Amino acid sequence: MTAAHEQRETLHEDVLYPEHVQRKESAEFTRNKHRLVRKLDLPCWVCGSREKREVHHLHEWSLWPALVPERVLDALYCFDPYGFTAHDPETPIESPDDIRNLLVLCEEHHRGAGEGVHRISWPIWLPQRAVKPGIQITKIPEAA
Repeated sequence: MTAAHEQRETLHEDVLYPEHVQRKESAEFTRNKHRLVRKLDLPCWVCGSREKREVHHLHEWSLWPALVPERVLDALYCFDPYGFTAHDPETPIESPDDIRNLLVLCEEHHRGAGEGVHRISWPIWLPQRAVKPGIQITKIPEAA
């Protein structure tokens, strides 16, 4: 058995964002965010917190012009955290703001430096949902 240890990784991404309009919150996103956070009162999908909740696009909004909607929907059949895709399997997905493409996260698990889906790799981000109580698998990077 290997002893517990820290391993520092540096992740560099070169993302080629396709041309897209300037983002503004659409009526569909506003409606779906309200449904998820206010009506359904869904907590952060990772930690269960109801503090500082935000709504994350599973398939990034700015990448949408480069994506094939049928393939997005296929992926959402596999990762369907709230069952919306299973409940509505025949309706095509036409917008990144579709409720099937949204996930409620607290501020830390959305954009936080040591825990946010926008800041760390998927293989490290996802297990945060299943970590044993009292154990931390990520830490906030120290200021340089």
